[in-house]
Amino acid sequence: MSLDVLRNAPAERGDQPSRRRPKSLAWLLPVALLLGFALIFALLFGDRLLPAHEVQTSAVVTIRTAAQVTEAVGKKAQPAGTSKGELAFQASGWVEPDPYTIYVPTLRDGVIDSVHVLEGQAVKQGDLLAELVDDDEVLNLQLAENMVVSMQQTIKAHCVGLDIIDAEEHAVERRIESLEAELEEANDSFERLERIGSRAISEQQKVQARIAVKRRVALLDEARAELPQLEAKRLQINAEKLAMEAKLAELKTARAQAQLQLDRTRISAPVDGVVLHLHAAPGKKRMLGMDDPKSAVIVELYQPDKLQARIDVPLNEAAALHEGQWVELTCDLLAEKTFSGIVTRINGEADMQRNTLQAKVAIQDPDPRLRPEMLMRARFFASSTSTEASSDQSTGRLSLYVDEQAIFDDSFVWVVSPDGKAERRSVKLGREQRDGFRHVEDGLYSGEHVILPPFNDLQPASRVRVITSKP
Repeated sequence: MSLDVLRNAPAERGDQPSRRRPKSLAWLLPVALLLGFALIFALLFGDRLLPAHEVQTSAVVTIRTAAQVTEAVGKKAQPAGTSKGELAFQASGWVEPDPYTIYVPTLRDGVIDSVHVLEGQAVKQGDLLAELVDDDEVLNLQLAENMVVSMQQTIKAHCVGLDIIDAEEHAVERRIESLEAELEEANDSFERLERIGSRAISEQQKVQARIAVKRRVALLDEARAELPQLEAKRLQINAEKLAMEAKLAELKTARAQAQLQLDRTRISAPVDGVVLHLHAAPGKKRMLGMDDPKSAVIVELYQPDKLQARIDVPLNEAAALHEGQWVELTCDLLAEKTFSGIVTRINGEADMQRNTLQAKVAIQDPDPRLRPEMLMRARFFASSTSTEASSDQSTGRLSLYVDEQAIFDDSFVWVVSPDGKAERRSVKLGREQRDGFRHVEDGLYSGEHVILPPFNDLQPASRVRVITSKP
């Protein structure tokens, strides 16, 4: 290689156009992380970033006051009843079926063919709710019926053999009678030949007479042997008939099962009620053996004349709760109407998160317009009997008090709702006052927070931020 070529080589390589490198996208990673953190921050603290009125609040105070016993000392105590006494406490809850929701399932797997009800529709006992596809069940029932008819005809044909055996027995008996007569005649002839003597007749005639007697005896024995054979055939036919009748019973059972499977394709209402939830639609599968507890349910029913309220009672007021307690219930749907109720049972476990104890209150004479999951406000009353009065003396009665500064227009307060908004509420005030607090008879609940002045700029549903709260 020459020196000129070596000298010119670097220059030639330098003259080649350089390849352009792709731009790096690594800058997208930190940008994506920043956007993700910003989104999480907005979700967690977005409410605090929105504009809100800064307010001071005061909690509704619950005080247990001693109850006054008006009964004379030594007076016989009466058993506790459900009579209405003084207001003990207030709470809220929801309507639900009493004692539980009625589930109407399908009793076999299948596909919905048609649905005859809708949610909220009233049904009567026996009304058709839905139908499953029943093509296979119709054919199975027809096959089962044909098998029953076939077996019945087989038994009928088989039993004709009994009539044949009766006729054969009658013929054998007649033949036996005939053979007995012939035997008697042969014996008589043989005996006559024996008395005549050998000079008048030949020995051959005597032998023939003797053989004739033996032949008649053999024929008679053969005829008599046919009777046990015919009787055995009769027993065999009767035994086979019993076996066929047992098979017929199995076929009838199979037919009943086929009929049951066909009947189960039609789902009817077990009681009078109202459709609470509808789980069926044409073409939808319904399965019994699934993990989903509602996989086979067609509808959920409730009876409008059997309703109860599940009331969440705060634990600081649950001491005054007992079974048989008188309760007054109100609903926003029927604001002008008050329902009477009785505490039927108290749950065995409290709600740790909500710090409440749930009680079931049976609603007496519920209005047909009430629906499950409607909000109910409940006022629990202490019993007016002397036994409960003596109990109140030791346990006391719960009363609510609100800061007088929070009251405006004589009977209104601003309440901080659970979602952080201002709610204007009307309250019923009592006459009693304690250290700047006013007794509240209705309109507030224990643990709620009322807004203290100034609140001139507050509007219903406006957002508020609590900066200080008085205990």
